Amino acid sequence: LLPPIIFNSGYRMRGNFFWANIDKITALAFAGTLVSSLVVGVLFFTAQDLLPVGGVAMSLPEALTFGALISATDPVTTLAVFEELSVDPHLFSVVFGESVLNDAVSIVLFHTFAKCIGHPGGVASVALQALADF
Repeated sequence: LLPPIIFNSGYRMRGNFFWANIDKITALAFAGTLVSSLVVGVLFFTAQDLLPVGGVAMSLPEALTFGALISATDPVTTLAVFEELSVDPHLFSVVFGESVLNDAVSIVLFHTFAKCIGHPGGVASVALQALADF
């Protein structure tokens, strides 16, 4: 279901506004999604020590995979309000472009972290494996 949605979004996007703001869009999409995934994953990993649930411990790669899963945002409501208020097209294209690239980055991060599940070694070894897979 995701490919037709992304195709439709890309087809409707105004290319000139997208390319004029590509630096902002990529910075928000790549850095924002990566930071969000890492923060959520690490917080989830450390929170399990404070609040043990069911006695099953989650590994760091599993927690990071969960962080990547929930870090993709979808600003449909925000974009609908932007259209109704006729905001600046550059602002609209930044939010819209970031939401499209955010989904792609989140999918790549999810698969990268998922490949590290069960990987022997410490945190540094898992980080190197994730960097190599990314």
